[in-house]
Amino acid sequence: MLYAMKKISFLLLVTLTLLSCKKDNVVEEVPAYTNDLFASACDYLPCLVFGSPDDSSAPWLQFWNGYLSESESNRYGRLDSPSQYTWIGSIYNNPLKNLDRIIRMNEDPDQKDLPNVLAFGSNDNQIAAAKTLEAVYYMFLTDILGPIVLTNAFLGEPDDHTPAYDTQSSVFSKLNDILTGAYGQFDGSGKLYYSDLIYGGDISKWKRLNASIRMLLAIKLSDVDPANGKVRFARAYYDGGMTVADDGLDYAYGFSRRNYLYSRCANGSPGAAKDIVPNMILVEKMKALEDYRMFSYFDIEGYMGVRYESVFPRESFSSFYGTPFGLASDSDVASFSGYVSSISNKMLTINASLPIIPAARIILTEAEAAYRGWISADAKQLYENGIRASFDWWDAFGVANYINSPRIAYAGGNEGFKQIVLQRWIASYLSDGAEAWSDWRRTDVPEMPVGPAAIDRGIDQYPYRLGFCSNSSSPYTKVSFSDAVNDLRGYGDTPSGRVWWDVMENTKTTLTPEQCTPPVIL
Repeated sequence: MLYAMKKISFLLLVTLTLLSCKKDNVVEEVPAYTNDLFASACDYLPCLVFGSPDDSSAPWLQFWNGYLSESESNRYGRLDSPSQYTWIGSIYNNPLKNLDRIIRMNEDPDQKDLPNVLAFGSNDNQIAAAKTLEAVYYMFLTDILGPIVLTNAFLGEPDDHTPAYDTQSSVFSKLNDILTGAYGQFDGSGKLYYSDLIYGGDISKWKRLNASIRMLLAIKLSDVDPANGKVRFARAYYDGGMTVADDGLDYAYGFSRRNYLYSRCANGSPGAAKDIVPNMILVEKMKALEDYRMFSYFDIEGYMGVRYESVFPRESFSSFYGTPFGLASDSDVASFSGYVSSISNKMLTINASLPIIPAARIILTEAEAAYRGWISADAKQLYENGIRASFDWWDAFGVANYINSPRIAYAGGNEGFKQIVLQRWIASYLSDGAEAWSDWRRTDVPEMPVGPAAIDRGIDQYPYRLGFCSNSSSPYTKVSFSDAVNDLRGYGDTPSGRVWWDVMENTKTTLTPEQCTPPVIL
């Protein structure tokens, strides 16, 4: 509430100044406040989860990872939409531009000591935090597109600037260097003020986020540049990444943005689209593992029809159902509506928090690094710690029984690796969808069966990337990217293209007739 009042007051100040502060017919420019620029940059973090920051687009990143499905139509199950990433210009022109401006203002001798800058914290901490958050957005863009504009992104005005693309291998190297430098720039004796919507100014958590992003970048090199991946990962690991659930990068909905899932699933207004439900792939896997997080992830009361506890007891794994993604027709999708569960109320409140980069993902990535011999650590212990962090974030019960069950107990070897990746997939529900998508492309876990809606159109595989948005007015998409397309392993600027680190031949499977048939409830 205090932050909301402060922001409203600032906007009123801007308006009054523009209306009244004139001298010689020239409007005096109101100085930007770096804390407001930072708060605005945070507001695009839901893009990482759903693909867009609001409910104007389908949550394709959650569809393509086996987390969510449709309940009213099979529009997106055809896997032909989206084919381009239309939000690329918005991400450059809003959060990335704001963060670049914060860095420049804190480095400019004429601005760095002004009240509108120092109100957010020390120059070093602002620069380091801005570079760290920048890396989060750049990593997201490069993992869904491949080559992106990084080095020369903000060297000129949009009207006269046509920046060149960096290859993805160059992007990964430069982001690692930028983050390593930023980590050393953090001043742990200080903090950030007012508008740090992520960690409330806690520099120690910012440092953990910084090291964690470097680990996420490094692990993707396992198949294409393992030598550099190992060196980069080890340094980040020993700098110290996330260790407990509270270390995660969360985005709290509130003043600036209304909860995407609240808008799509829970607001109850006439005609509201309640068209997002749990995916059968995730629900059935969690049922098979008797995963207690089900009771925190889902609710047995679906959006359609009436569910009774006498038929669907809340404490029973068998009471939960999901809808297959990509059924042949709208009527086939609707046939599941009387059975499918809903997303839990924890995620449907208007001010819910999204686990953008949960600590569980980082700890389970460390477990993979330990399995590979990249760090001196116990893969089994990290595997179990990652599961605990996930249970903690979701306030789920039964973690001890779960970890010790024969289905979950760490097996070691190649089977242990598959367990690590599977648990990372389960723990990443409703979090950074590009990271989960990257895991599937890199490890082939889990298997992602394609439905008849796509098969009937000749599509037998989930997309490997999105294309550049050619009709955007942004300078970051209208420049010729012919050289960049050559970095896509010969597949061109299409969803079949491969980003640099993606060399896995993923298993091609289809939904079976049994999976496409609604359950029989006795």
